[in-house]
Amino acid sequence: MVDQLVDQLVDQLVDQLVDQLVDQLVDQLVDQLVDQLVDQLVGQLVDQLDDQLVDQLDDQLVDQLDDQLVDQLDDQLVDQLDDQLVDQLVDQLDDQLVDQLDDKLGDQLDDQLVDQLDDQLVDQLVDQLDDQLPNQLPD
Repeated sequence: MVDQLVDQLVDQLVDQLVDQLVDQLVDQLVDQLVDQLVDQLVGQLVDQLDDQLVDQLDDQLVDQLDDQLVDQLDDQLVDQLDDQLVDQLVDQLDDQLVDQLDDKLGDQLDDQLVDQLDDQLVDQLVDQLDDQLPNQLPD
């Protein structure tokens, strides 16, 4: 009977100790596994979020730079075209004005020269006739 009691007590103690050890080991393993899984998941999420943020920022920067470059090129092209158009217009107007002034001045100078030459020729002819006529008229 004592043997039986000792056996029962030993069995109970062994069972309790085994249960405690199993519980502790299970708790430790679960804690370790949970920690590892949390670390992995957090690492994956951080990597994913990092990649997404980098992609978004990259896209935003590319868009901004693209917009800035397009605006700059637009401004440059508009300025160049403006300059070219202004130069062309100035050249055209310059040519037209020079031609008009040349025509007007040429006409005026032509008229003046013709008038002067007419006056000179008439004066010369009158002078010549004046000189010749009294000599040819009988006294």
